[in-house]
Amino acid sequence: MENCRNAIEEIVLEEINTQLNRLGQDARRNINMGEVVAYALNRLPPMYATTQKGWIQQRKLARDRLQHQVNSAVRQALMGVRRDPLRTSDPLPPTELQSQARSLLKLQRILDRDDLKWKDVPPAVAAAIATPEARLIPRQPASFARRSVQDIKSYLRRSKSYKPRSSDNSVRVSEQDFRASSEVREFESYMAGAVYNYSNILENLVTSVALRQIAKLNPEVVDQLNMDDVVAYALNRLPPMYATSDRGLKKLRQKIKDEMTHEIAAVVRRAVSKIAQEPVRLLPPLPFERFNDEQDEALSKLQEILKRKDITWQNVADVIEAVLDNGGLQGLDSPTTTQMGH
Repeated sequence: MENCRNAIEEIVLEEINTQLNRLGQDARRNINMGEVVAYALNRLPPMYATTQKGWIQQRKLARDRLQHQVNSAVRQALMGVRRDPLRTSDPLPPTELQSQARSLLKLQRILDRDDLKWKDVPPAVAAAIATPEARLIPRQPASFARRSVQDIKSYLRRSKSYKPRSSDNSVRVSEQDFRASSEVREFESYMAGAVYNYSNILENLVTSVALRQIAKLNPEVVDQLNMDDVVAYALNRLPPMYATSDRGLKKLRQKIKDEMTHEIAAVVRRAVSKIAQEPVRLLPPLPFERFNDEQDEALSKLQEILKRKDITWQNVADVIEAVLDNGGLQGLDSPTTTQMGH
């Protein structure tokens, strides 16, 4: 979900990076970042937000009241993840991980650009098509195996790379530098779930339940209802259920079926009732909305470059990979089923 995010994820990622720096190289070598993140998040209260104001408030609340709890959960995760029953080598199925960020991650690997953002995709694709040598360079397949600790530390370090300049024993941070630092951190948060292959499986389930309940309402009520607020309200009142593997997913789904079906339905009903009574809020969206805007613009440009009107965020990586593998635009006159996103 791009318009409803758990703010405590970012706090957990930062704390993991801090504690990883204290470990020896041998201890860090076999750590699976996704499993550590999921282990810690499953032991912390969810803090979903849907607006910029809510995101800032949730982050502040987490730092002011939950930092000790976060530190403890991360420490337990680093020590106990090997004993976690959710740990297995089987990845989560693509349907559970599908997101705009994951599509961008695929494009980063196809185009061999770890720092690629949506706004960079059209010129990168145009350059790859125009440069035959680029298509001769073996590319890493768009697989999502466990990242090494070196990758983890490099990835997270970028969000902490900014260091304030000091002069006369005072710290001066320019507005431009601060904004750049914030944008880096926000992009890391946007990409984190895709990079480390973790997901709160309740997000899709709660969304589905909410859609079914909202469909029964008067159309006038539905028009005034913010779906993202409904989902966030419900998720903040349910235990987090993060998984990193197919085995973990099945285990948690069975737990939901056996113990939580009625609870989830009741919480979603309360969420719908609560949000329906609140006035419509015209607040700035989550800071990640800029990446959605960049994505829309990038897809529009790619449609022009590739002369394809069917390109979406779901199929863009497959389409571009086919372009490069088939030697350019001539290989894309007839889209395949996979490319169409079906």
